[in-house]
Amino acid sequence: MQSYGRIMVVHFLLCVVVPAHADEADVAEAQTLLLKGRHAEATSRFAADAETSPAAAIGLARSHAAVGKQAEAQAALEAAARRFPNSAAIQAELALDAYHRGDYEAAERHKLAALAIDNDNVPARWVEAELLKYSGKLAEAQQAYGWFTTYYNRAPRIDDPKTLVFIARGVAEHARWTRNSNQFRRLVSDIYPAALRLDKDYWPARLEAALLYLEKYNESDAATEITAGLAINPQSAELHAARAALALGAFDLATAKTSLDRALEINPRHLWAHQLRADWLFADVRPSEAIAVLVETRKLNPRDEGTLGRLFAAHLAVAPPGRPSVEAQAILNDATTSNAHCGEFYLAAGAAFDRMRRFPQAAENYRQAGERLPQLLSPRGQLGLVLMRLGEETEAAKLLAESFAIDPFNVRVKNQLEVLDLLKNYAVLETDHFVLKFDRGQDELLARYAARQLEENFADLTTRLGYTPKDKTLVEIFSRHGTEAGQNWFSARMVGLPLIGTVGACAGKMLALSSPTEMQQKYNWAQVLRHELVHVINLQQTDFYVPHWFTEGLAVHLEDQPRPREWTELLARRARADTLFTLDDVTLGFVRPKSGDDWTLAYCQSELYIEHLIATYGDDAPQRMLAAYAEHLPTPEALQKLFGVSQQDFETAYRQRIDRVIAEAGPAVSRERLTLPELQQRVAAKPDDADAAAELARAWLDRDDKPAARRLALAAQKLKPEHQLAAYVLARLQLSIGDSGAALDLLENALDKESPHEDLLALLAALKLKANDTTGAQSLYELGDSKLPHSDRWVKGLVKMHLQ
Repeated sequence: MQSYGRIMVVHFLLCVVVPAHADEADVAEAQTLLLKGRHAEATSRFAADAETSPAAAIGLARSHAAVGKQAEAQAALEAAARRFPNSAAIQAELALDAYHRGDYEAAERHKLAALAIDNDNVPARWVEAELLKYSGKLAEAQQAYGWFTTYYNRAPRIDDPKTLVFIARGVAEHARWTRNSNQFRRLVSDIYPAALRLDKDYWPARLEAALLYLEKYNESDAATEITAGLAINPQSAELHAARAALALGAFDLATAKTSLDRALEINPRHLWAHQLRADWLFADVRPSEAIAVLVETRKLNPRDEGTLGRLFAAHLAVAPPGRPSVEAQAILNDATTSNAHCGEFYLAAGAAFDRMRRFPQAAENYRQAGERLPQLLSPRGQLGLVLMRLGEETEAAKLLAESFAIDPFNVRVKNQLEVLDLLKNYAVLETDHFVLKFDRGQDELLARYAARQLEENFADLTTRLGYTPKDKTLVEIFSRHGTEAGQNWFSARMVGLPLIGTVGACAGKMLALSSPTEMQQKYNWAQVLRHELVHVINLQQTDFYVPHWFTEGLAVHLEDQPRPREWTELLARRARADTLFTLDDVTLGFVRPKSGDDWTLAYCQSELYIEHLIATYGDDAPQRMLAAYAEHLPTPEALQKLFGVSQQDFETAYRQRIDRVIAEAGPAVSRERLTLPELQQRVAAKPDDADAAAELARAWLDRDDKPAARRLALAAQKLKPEHQLAAYVLARLQLSIGDSGAALDLLENALDKESPHEDLLALLAALKLKANDTTGAQSLYELGDSKLPHSDRWVKGLVKMHLQ
């Protein structure tokens, strides 16, 4: 199975070679400076020759445009048109400029002027095809795209890389419209390399190749082309935007943000970078903020269907259910009035909903995209992938097969078809509320137990959450097949790529599991199923609008398991460092964690948010919040409406709860652990402090310095004969030489049942259990559960005891 990158089509302007009256060497040198991203130097060189050379005038405009100076670029072209009224190249460049600003009427005028001078002007032909497409004249547009293949086959030797790249665009679009996938291979093996042979620094050929690979979810080759392009021109906003698109496809939001920041630093008016900024916000489920970005983006080109589709989706995402969005309707009217075949508008809207994991809305818009503009290549595949997530495998299989037939290079589609082929041979077990698919030879017993567990959980969770899914939930258990591990099949099933790091996942109407039978590290599959079933219910009962942190916190809470000690220790460390999450950024811990600790902390804090809701506002508080999310209310508005509390005041009270949780965990968790030098200084400063001596003894024991540990533990015992930590250290030393009897005596004599030391109590209980003193072990585990309820050691110990 292969990896991929997301495709986002970008149009960038290319200067074209025309006969020059100035020193051609000077203009060529300026062109090289522009290709290498040395914009200021290129601008100066082009300006020197702009009044006598059309090529220099065009280069001057391009160097201005590359850094976002649109007014200067337009002025340079208009001045050049007056100086060189018979230059087809300048008219074509004006057509391109107007087209990218959304001034289609001006683009049409300049395109006609260019073709009147040179009927084979390639950039003008590109503008012609695009204008026909966006005016809904599909038959004429297809013929116009077909011109590029005809011209390439009949033209004399083409020695201009810029012309080759424009031809490649036209050939690619015609191949999409006519389902001629062989042309894609020709592009990457013939036309793009030909452009680079003419000029090894012509990075736009690298970019076009990268975009084609991104379209096919071929992440590796796309990354190679982008890296090669940036090596030539590190100041290319287009290439940095492409790197951001690649990162977004892999849900690497941190890299995407860095790349977008760089792209917009270079060119603040770069349309695609602004659209990707909105995509980044969609991926972080922040549609309100995406609206603000897209309103500004629309000013760069008010007719761009990619911008309009995203803005349409964003307004629908924040609108209350069942109430029409006036803003969304106005955008829709603009798009459909301008172009009745606005498939790219719906494709952009579908992708926006897809990024927000609003799969039903994504499916609806992908379907509209294919109906409005059947020539589009991707809607079938995108719709099929979304339907797979919604558990609608029969329709998905048909669409994916059709998609693969017209585009066999799409990696995600190919992988999903392989998953569907695998599922054809899986056994099926149907219960009242679930349909389970599994490998009969490897997982039949697991499936039968899972079915029973799921039905028990279904009855409990639907009651506690106040919602019952309308349809049966599809559950698929993946195990090894051929050379691929079950984990890879599971990942391919969920996202079309082998890159998910979890063992269970839910897409709203189905859930999948990597079979525990082959995992090196075993896991509690029943707990994972219960957790994912909470997501199934939450997503459906809120129409997929529940925030990520809320459903994760509720799922952990409803596992009905004690909080792991490691979580509380991490919580305490992050509280001391003042790096806890808030409601504004806790979701980032799930979708773009900077470390494994971020991911764990996100789960821990999300569960604590749920606990705080229940403790403060009652057992039904989560249900009431879910109902508010079903009304599309954002969290701050839901808190204010339901409980009369602002998010800021809620956060303040929540932080106080965290402080109490940490304090109740005991000094071993709440107190910052000192370093070895700090402990040594403390003992030197307080030689009569038994606690200081015992803690230093523990530190030496952790470093396996047994003599130092023994000496300090004995010193602590001398100061306080029944010091629990000192006894614990000495007991471990006795165990290291095989004397469990002496260890037991030390621990029993030091145990303070009113205020037990956690490590001493846990070790004593484990030794009792090992000695088959189950009564004594049970008593100690129950004591721990009573006195130290923050730790999960006691429940685990009792489970282990009863399993023996």
